[in-house]
Amino acid sequence: MAITPTSTTPVRQAGGAASRLRIDPDTLFTPALGPVGVDPSTVRALAPRLRPLLDRLPEWRQTPGNFLSLPYADDVRAIQRLGDDIAKRFDQTVVFGIGGSSLGGEMLVSILARDAGRQPVRFFDNIDPASLKDMAEVDWSRACLLVISKSGGTAETLCQLMSVLPMMEKQLGTDRLRDHIKVITENRNGPLYRIAERLGLEILKHPPVGGRFSVLSIVGLLPAAISGVDIDAVLAGARRMADRCQTADIEANPAFWNGAAQYLHGERGRSICVQMTYCDRLRPELRWYRQLWAESLGKHDRHGRPHGLTPVLAHGVTDQHSQLQLYLAGPDDKQFTFLTSPSLAKSGTRIPERFMDIPEVAILAGHTMGELFAAEFEAIRTTLTRHGRPHRTLSLLPDDAQALGELIVLLEMETVVVAELLGVDPFDQPAVEEGKILAREYLKRLQT
Repeated sequence: MAITPTSTTPVRQAGGAASRLRIDPDTLFTPALGPVGVDPSTVRALAPRLRPLLDRLPEWRQTPGNFLSLPYADDVRAIQRLGDDIAKRFDQTVVFGIGGSSLGGEMLVSILARDAGRQPVRFFDNIDPASLKDMAEVDWSRACLLVISKSGGTAETLCQLMSVLPMMEKQLGTDRLRDHIKVITENRNGPLYRIAERLGLEILKHPPVGGRFSVLSIVGLLPAAISGVDIDAVLAGARRMADRCQTADIEANPAFWNGAAQYLHGERGRSICVQMTYCDRLRPELRWYRQLWAESLGKHDRHGRPHGLTPVLAHGVTDQHSQLQLYLAGPDDKQFTFLTSPSLAKSGTRIPERFMDIPEVAILAGHTMGELFAAEFEAIRTTLTRHGRPHRTLSLLPDDAQALGELIVLLEMETVVVAELLGVDPFDQPAVEEGKILAREYLKRLQT
């Protein structure tokens, strides 16, 4: 089979010649980690179980709305024009949505728009009344509101819209709402769609893909375009990774190789997946990853058996002082993904040569803060290896839109690979739906 190579040692997946994302999975495997690592041959042995997934990928790529087709979609020009128009007409944009309707766009904007010089895009992904108080201070004559819900029936998003609508009508008048509110939804029979029709609002089509996989559609790309993100570059990187993740050679396929290794560690009891950033600017990616991993994998298989790998978020170096003791000396039930930047050691203030009589200060003198940051990162990797704790590193420049596009597709495809091996559907969320139903029932009881 083409999917099984004959080499006996794992390939260091540093990315192809044009890749901007560096992938180093070595310390998941036995050659680097020792006997507690995964033997590369066990990953190759999973090839027959992964072959059906590999065979489905060409169809997925050609199916409009499937997450794998999004990097190749032809609507980027229209999204860019709309984003430019909104940025030109308004001073700020507010996004109402929750979960996948918000986290992907917020990730793109928070990481990539910092230097774009465009208007701010603010995301409200919860219904804490205290957080929404400042909506009363918004000058809606100079602001745009995006309301995003795939189903159109998300209670929290409807609540957000209904709460702010009276303020907007008071400032603008009902006849001007269409100029200031845009709705992204799929279900023509959903309440959000019906409200938008009654108010005469512009309705933009949500693709038929689950929210947590929708970041590379209008859901994430429109807020990014408004804020000045180079969405063409994001999609270029996404296509590059999508192409790599369709190769039949499992060892050259980064999603299959890395996803299968994580699955095998999970089968050995390391079901807690810690993703830890050593780059503050990349922290918004953590929240997007957490939903992708948890909601896609935490469910029952067709035999009714529960499965799941639990995502845990950590922040280097801060959490070296709050969680590292547990990671090193606690139960061996974790595997780690580090997210960092190759520019880590090249920035920061150089520490002056003062107080040289104090040994703890003298060792810092002459170094930059970035060098200390990088040293602490290398130290935790070495320490985890010595303690036999599996980990890998993903490295990208935080302002590199192409690299972030690669990272998004890599993690999406890894999620699908792990789901295939667990025997679960990565695209549904039945337990979440149950919670929504119970919340509505509770509201009904409060009315009686």
